[in-house]
Amino acid sequence: MKIKSIWFHIGFWIVYTAIFTIVEASYKGKYTEALAFELMNMPMRLIIVYFNYFVLLPKLLLQGKTVKYFVYTILTLIISGFVQRIINYEVLSMLYPNMKDSGLWLPYKFLQASMIIASPLIFIIGISVIWKVAELQKRAKTLENEKLQSELKYLKSQINPHFLFNTLNNIYGLSLESSKKAPELILKLSDFLSFSLYESSQRFILLEKEISLLNDFIDLEKSRFEDRVDVQVSIPEHIDPISIPPLILVPFVENAFKHSLKNETKIAHIIVKLEVINNQLIYEVINSKPEATVEDSSLKGIGLQNIKKRLDILYNDRYQLDIKDEERVYTIVLKIMI
Repeated sequence: MKIKSIWFHIGFWIVYTAIFTIVEASYKGKYTEALAFELMNMPMRLIIVYFNYFVLLPKLLLQGKTVKYFVYTILTLIISGFVQRIINYEVLSMLYPNMKDSGLWLPYKFLQASMIIASPLIFIIGISVIWKVAELQKRAKTLENEKLQSELKYLKSQINPHFLFNTLNNIYGLSLESSKKAPELILKLSDFLSFSLYESSQRFILLEKEISLLNDFIDLEKSRFEDRVDVQVSIPEHIDPISIPPLILVPFVENAFKHSLKNETKIAHIIVKLEVINNQLIYEVINSKPEATVEDSSLKGIGLQNIKKRLDILYNDRYQLDIKDEERVYTIVLKIMI
């Protein structure tokens, strides 16, 4: 038992004995006799309380064996009450004859002795249970935070390879055509790798860094598809130093390119809007849908599923994700309270 805990227990018994001595003496005004009575009950109280505290509480109650705990507690109180009743009767008869009462074997006298011993037990066990519950809640919160951090790392590890896979496909397609754009794309890919190694490991990054990554991604996709896609980007030139989770904006645009251009023979249209109004980031991505849409473009991709999980973990109820899947247009609107 730690030193602080020992002093706590000593202080408890001093205060407890003093209070009950005053209460007992208030009936007759005899403080010496009241103190003697409390001290006579002290040894049995200590035995019962600490047997319960060190044995029954950790081995039964805290292990979920509630019925057994109460059965053993009641049994120990009955036995201790029987013993204490005899001790009180004999000792008081010798030391304070005027305090001697009649009827040693009266049942209610034994019940009274048991309740006198049980009174400090109620306080000690109540405080102990509250203390243990507080510790368990603290431990549970710590484990939950560790679990959330592990899950975030896992989700990020899924996002990065998924994103790089698509980018490498873009470069591969251009290299087959011996395009002069390939070196530029390789340079941009190195930026993505740098971002993946140094920025995505952080829980939050500056919004302007995420926007820079977003613009690079759009340039990569436009280089790949050229005249097949029309992209309109509306992002303010000056952004306040706001922090958001890394790799949170790109997957929505990635989803837009994927589904607007799949099996599309006409020009696909993508609109990307971002603004910050009244401490709220509003991010909107709109893409056209091919006439013969075979696949539902809802949030089924690995990247977008992970984004939603990350938003749930990081923002809980401080974000809103609205998805509108119409016949020819697919819209995602993300709102985050900054």
